[in-house]
Amino acid sequence: MRKPPLRRKPLDLLIVVALAFLACSPIIFSFGVTAQTQEQTQFYSREFAWNYGGEYWIWNLSVPTTLYEAYIAVPDSVRTQIPLSGFGYFTTTQDSYLQSLVAKINATAARQGYSPYQEVNFVLAFVQSIPYATDLNSTGYQDYPRFPVETLVDNVGDCKSHSILFATLTLMLGYGVVFINPPDHLAVGVEGNNLQGTYWTYDNQTYYYCETTGEGFTIGQLPAQFNGESAYVYPIVTSEQYVVNVQSVLAIEPNPSSAPYGPNTPKTTSIIGPNPTATPLPTLAGPTIQPVQPVSLNLISDDPVLFVLIVAAIGLCIAAVIKPIKISRGKTVPQQTVSSETNSPKAEEANLARNKFCIYCGSGNKPFALYCENCGKKIA
Repeated sequence: MRKPPLRRKPLDLLIVVALAFLACSPIIFSFGVTAQTQEQTQFYSREFAWNYGGEYWIWNLSVPTTLYEAYIAVPDSVRTQIPLSGFGYFTTTQDSYLQSLVAKINATAARQGYSPYQEVNFVLAFVQSIPYATDLNSTGYQDYPRFPVETLVDNVGDCKSHSILFATLTLMLGYGVVFINPPDHLAVGVEGNNLQGTYWTYDNQTYYYCETTGEGFTIGQLPAQFNGESAYVYPIVTSEQYVVNVQSVLAIEPNPSSAPYGPNTPKTTSIIGPNPTATPLPTLAGPTIQPVQPVSLNLISDDPVLFVLIVAAIGLCIAAVIKPIKISRGKTVPQQTVSSETNSPKAEEANLARNKFCIYCGSGNKPFALYCENCGKKIA
């Protein structure tokens, strides 16, 4: 005998009820949502520390992840095809983040009363504070020149990455800059007149050597290993630079700190006058999350399409529940009338035996019997 559907598959009913509950849940509950705003932009936070002018400087930078990702999207196969003469590709002077950063450097130099010579050395010390590592050790690539934003976020780089960063910042400050290429090395030359130190002449201008990878070097100081070595000079064509479509700004500037110098770095008196008063380091607020806002319960006016879909889903769920019930009620299951004797196999066997009678003695026999089980005579 076939059982009614509701009794045969109770799991089906449970699934239908669960679907109906999910369809109604936007009305029953208020789900929290997070507003997507510019304040939710993720950042890479980096701290830079260096010594200059008798002060210990700390600069906390927050670089938007979208900006960094736009630069790392440039594959190594493209970077390695660019010769040193085409490194203007990496000097991203149009980057709005770097423009804001340079504005803070310029404001700091003005506040400190730095001369142009001191301002360039200030930037040089900042770039030198970034740790050095070969491209193979830091990226796994044999050659991987970084964009300035990449060097800031990675906080590491080789001579090419350091020189690209320093050249970009110095160009944006308004100074004449070239790349200087001693054997197996890259540095920067800054245009100047009547300065102390080593320089190269290019296009009737003198460019003083700037070592970007070793700390403590100032304008014109040449590392000993390059004494007497020749070098190539490459102009920087900024019109060839790579431009990303990401706009961002910086909201903090470097400040001198009251933190002590290292044991091997004696503190000296500033050459520009009295030491500036140490001020507390400003804190740069990270990305903030907007308060969770509940979904409005007035779905008819806020989102009529969603309301119609919810009503339709509820209707389908109700129909899916009612239809099997109607089918089960409309079908009549025939009931067999049996006697109590049919409850045992022996009673059924006895009942079947009565279907063939012996004409001699009147006894009942099984339908397939040839001889009477009582008298033994052949059944006709």
